[in-house]
Amino acid sequence: MGYNLSYGKLPDARLSQDNSTSPNSTAGFLGNSTHNEFTTIVLPVLYLIIFLASILLNGLAVWIFFHIRNKTSFIFYLKNIVVADLLMTLTFPFKIIQDSQLGPWHFNSFLCRYTTVLFYANMYTTIVFLGLISIDRYLKVVKPFGDSRMYSITFTKILSACVWVVMAFLALPNLILTNGYPTKRNIDDCLKLKSPLGVQWHTAVIYINTCLFVVVLIVLIGCYIAISRYIYKSSKQFISSSSRKRKHNQSIRVVVAVFFTCFLPYHLCRIPFTFSHLDKILDDSAHKILYYCKEMTLFLSACNVCLDPIIYFFMCRSFSRRLFRKSNMRTRSESIRSLQSVRRSEVRIYHEYTDV
Repeated sequence: MGYNLSYGKLPDARLSQDNSTSPNSTAGFLGNSTHNEFTTIVLPVLYLIIFLASILLNGLAVWIFFHIRNKTSFIFYLKNIVVADLLMTLTFPFKIIQDSQLGPWHFNSFLCRYTTVLFYANMYTTIVFLGLISIDRYLKVVKPFGDSRMYSITFTKILSACVWVVMAFLALPNLILTNGYPTKRNIDDCLKLKSPLGVQWHTAVIYINTCLFVVVLIVLIGCYIAISRYIYKSSKQFISSSSRKRKHNQSIRVVVAVFFTCFLPYHLCRIPFTFSHLDKILDDSAHKILYYCKEMTLFLSACNVCLDPIIYFFMCRSFSRRLFRKSNMRTRSESIRSLQSVRRSEVRIYHEYTDV
């Protein structure tokens, strides 16, 4: 959402220029060959794997959540994450086509204008809802008798709608202002396809998203520490009542683990990469190293669509119960069908024997 270089693509022109001016043409050729293998083979295969896994896991999650009522704000936040993950997953095939160079040369303009914006918009939507989930866990454990409006499903729906509206407000200008005419000279850089106002908005959104990530990171760490301290103190006084709160502490650990695994490495690498591209302060070799690091950490961020179902299973009791219930019903129906087929075969054999 608002980031340059569709998914951070490193222009091939810069690579070819490096190789043509390199004193060692063999080393330059090997560097270019390694780059081509990484972008055209490794990345498409990795994204194809998580695309198929995400369709399976999040499709199952949608089916299960469809049968679960919005009883709590926590369940409603999880449903919003499922929607964001599915929308983010829909962008993977376009990245696979781009990286594997299966599309036409002007295909990158479509990615710059639509696909990349959708990818980052839903990634940061997921980040915000993970922060809201941690706040919800904090309120349920530490402040269970607080303002009742904070726990109402109506307040949760309004807050969730506000999140989607704000994210759409940040994303739509990037979509509209990427209106430059694509040519072979500017197609590899999304910034060159933006209007002057689009470049300014793009830069502003980078700062906003970076601040948003930092705020959610602080909220996650703060809520985890507060819940852990509260449970430690209450366990000394009320041993019996602290078991349920320990489960809340374990659940927020899952959120923190997923957040740190998927999003922290990406932002640690993405920030210097983005600003080095905007300010042109690094040489091409350093920029290339940052590019490889950013692409791998971006893949970790994309893996979030496959790790979020782990949150649903460990944190949402209704989700896990419904999953086990459906799997048990399917197992029973299969066993009944197998028994019925055995009975029919036995009856058929009996009639064949008696007819002789």
